[in-house]
Amino acid sequence: MKSSFFSLLFLLLAGSLYISCNGHRAGESPTVSPRTDTLQSPRRPDAQAQITMAIQQQGRLYTTEYQIHKVVLCTDHATIGGKLTDIPLPGTRKAAVPIDVTLRAYVDFSQFSAENVQIIDSLCIVTLPDPHIIVSSSRINHAKVRQYVSMARSKFSEAEISRLAAQGEDSIVSHISRYGMIEQSRMDFTRVFVPMLETMGFDAHNVVIRFRKDRWDL
Repeated sequence: MKSSFFSLLFLLLAGSLYISCNGHRAGESPTVSPRTDTLQSPRRPDAQAQITMAIQQQGRLYTTEYQIHKVVLCTDHATIGGKLTDIPLPGTRKAAVPIDVTLRAYVDFSQFSAENVQIIDSLCIVTLPDPHIIVSSSRINHAKVRQYVSMARSKFSEAEISRLAAQGEDSIVSHISRYGMIEQSRMDFTRVFVPMLETMGFDAHNVVIRFRKDRWDL
């Protein structure tokens, strides 16, 4: 009798377990929560036009600034005669001319258009022109100009010192790639525009700032 009772109890438990495991087959399928992407931004049909206008309003935007210090050295050996019969004169002149040159990077947005803005779902891609580098100022430190002149020679004139300073400025400009200023300015412009696009509803992770490799002038 006791064994019959336990057999019946086992059958009831087994049937209950089967119904519990397969109950959703008879009813509706279980609800699955949709995937939530925290990087999604609301897509607005006017976003491209708004971004284009906001960037165009920047006009010519300056960011990165470098201060370059250089000492221009010159040794002058005077000669007389023609090109084939140069005769060296006694004595030499030497000069050390310290200059401070300021370089600035800017991007000109006068030609920026909607073609430079792509919006793909929540992703915003903005292509900017490459920065331009200009010499914004150049100064001779006259207090530290040094001249070493033999008794038979005359000192460097102000015009000659100015010409040496101009040569030093030209040397800085011709070697500007050594300073890494283009790369730094690209990063600085990115830091400017990513927050701007965030205020327009785009997540920073969904913003891509690219640069068009235009020729940059000084």
